[in-house]
Amino acid sequence: MTNLKTGLSEKEVEQELERQFKALKFGSVEITPELEFKKMLKNSIATAKPLRIKLGIDPTSHDIHIGHLVPVRKMRLFQDLGHEGIIIIGDYTAQIGDPTGKNESRPPLTLEQTKENAKKYMEQLFTVLDKEKTQIRYQSEWFGNVGLVDLMSWAGQTTVAKLLSHDTFKNRLDSEQSLGLHELFYPVLQGIDSVYIEADVELGGSDQKFNVLMGRDYQKARNKRPQCALLTPILIGTDGAQKMSKSLGNYIGIFDEPFDKFGKVMSIPDNQMGNYAMYAANYSAQEYESFMKELDSGQLHPNEAKKRLAAKVVSAFHGEEVAQQMREQFERVFAKKKVPDEVESFSFQRGQSILEVLVGSKLLSSNSEARRMLKQNAVSFVDGDKITDEKWSLDDSCAGRVLKVGKRKFLKLV
Repeated sequence: MTNLKTGLSEKEVEQELERQFKALKFGSVEITPELEFKKMLKNSIATAKPLRIKLGIDPTSHDIHIGHLVPVRKMRLFQDLGHEGIIIIGDYTAQIGDPTGKNESRPPLTLEQTKENAKKYMEQLFTVLDKEKTQIRYQSEWFGNVGLVDLMSWAGQTTVAKLLSHDTFKNRLDSEQSLGLHELFYPVLQGIDSVYIEADVELGGSDQKFNVLMGRDYQKARNKRPQCALLTPILIGTDGAQKMSKSLGNYIGIFDEPFDKFGKVMSIPDNQMGNYAMYAANYSAQEYESFMKELDSGQLHPNEAKKRLAAKVVSAFHGEEVAQQMREQFERVFAKKKVPDEVESFSFQRGQSILEVLVGSKLLSSNSEARRMLKQNAVSFVDGDKITDEKWSLDDSCAGRVLKVGKRKFLKLV
């Protein structure tokens, strides 16, 4: 895809508008107001002036999963089409806690915590975004010197009735859950962000519609051109039932090892392959249509379809060569019941308990996790012997053997 060009004829502008709009609409839940967006996009193409695309993030933690990348990939598409991406680091709103989808207040973070989280967060976003076309802005740039007069002015530009129409606020009150006054300011602050950076389009998940549209309200109140909203879906986790979430364990992390990424995609239910093809594998519209046609017709076996999806996800982060290696490794481990080519080695002490080995080798993160895996019969030697007793100790006969935990973790004992 090329950048915006100058000197286009009216016909060329219309053709470019159709091309860009079709690409941007694919995989979007909603573009609103759509007609206004098309006029904005057409003017951008005709004048060769890039649109300013906003995406706000709350750095409430330091690692993210591929579900977070759905709107980020849309920003990358805008960048490939010649537009400018602006990431807003919510170092103020993170201290409030986004109430969207929550039944209770999120514990506030310190400003220092948000700064550290943001740094690691951006490392992961740049696996997708074009650094040369990305601005990073912090809310503290404009909120740092806010006074009471400013705050009252902003508050006067919306109503309590409007804020309480927010589904989450309404549900909290209906269920007699606490709702802090500070939480009502979350969408207000997000809306003001759009004023300060003069956003043309704001990206967000479908659950962010209320907050995104607040930006339009505040831009109108300041006599600025109101932004349009482009909303993306919420990616279902690998369990096929709930929103992808680290706390639920149904996620694929950006920093996951390539083999883990491959294996997690292979674990999704068959009925989620369409969603993952569109929102996780980053297929183009043509690639997606071809993939789904083969799958629906039975020409493509579900197992082969998942392998293609898994390879596509891995290649986005690690390259096609690594993706092919992970496919071959997966087939050896799971189809042929062999051990991966590269397995971490651990020098164990004779008499050490299996619990000490699992945690000491960092194969598992804690004693509690190790005990849980042992109780679930998920720990065994590759040659078949299962281990369930946490006090079971290793002897000389264990040297050279390979431990297997779950489906994807291996450890060679030396």
